[in-house]
Amino acid sequence: MRVVDLTEEHMRFVTLCTHIDDPNEERDGITWVRESWLRNTLAKGLRVKVVIDEGRPVGFAHCLPIELGAWGMSGKDLMTVPCLTLEYNRVYSREHGSGYGRALMEAVEAEAKKEKKGVAVLAFDHDFWFMHFSFFKKLGYIEVARQGSAVIMLKAFEPVDPPVMHKLNYRHQLVPGKVVVDAFWNPICLTSIIEIHRVREVCAEYGDKVILNEFNCGNKNVLERYQTSRALLINGAPKDWGYAAPWDELRNEIDRAF
Repeated sequence: MRVVDLTEEHMRFVTLCTHIDDPNEERDGITWVRESWLRNTLAKGLRVKVVIDEGRPVGFAHCLPIELGAWGMSGKDLMTVPCLTLEYNRVYSREHGSGYGRALMEAVEAEAKKEKKGVAVLAFDHDFWFMHFSFFKKLGYIEVARQGSAVIMLKAFEPVDPPVMHKLNYRHQLVPGKVVVDAFWNPICLTSIIEIHRVREVCAEYGDKVILNEFNCGNKNVLERYQTSRALLINGAPKDWGYAAPWDELRNEIDRAF
């Protein structure tokens, strides 16, 4: 096992969030959005670590300087990890103990020590597989902020101010006779890209009866203004399925909102 920096050899693996042998017409048709974000942000300072075992990639982690606009938090002098994941079949089977995650985080920390004072992670205290806070706790990270199941975990190499957790700062505007959908999405996340694609399609089905307001939180100015990396509101009510919003559920929620 070894950890390497992202190159063209493994760009598709990272762009598809490991689903390179799992064809999906919907996902494959919009991954260019994530690839564009990756390439643009790599030029600004993003680093991606890829863990290789037996000659093939099995996982990756983003190393994103917090100043570039981090998922769920603001601050300075820190590296963030908006996403650490293993190949999808290992994730779905809840595999543990491979050492891949630890190896990726060691590589992230080594990268961070070159120019940052610590590493911050938005982790989650729930029974879902993604970015579980207990994993980071085992690696020596400490909890510095919490909002619901979201937890900011920090490992400081030297004194540094902890990051501030984002909280949605947005006032929904109702429109008489219409349903208003406010969609905050982020090109860093393939699930979020899929969701905004579905939201656009479903909203279009209703013509001028539905107003869609889109906010690209990959834009740091938008992120800092509204203080959220991803959110979906229908007539001001937050909707979250944990994964990309299903088409039928979107239609049902819009129908109920009339």
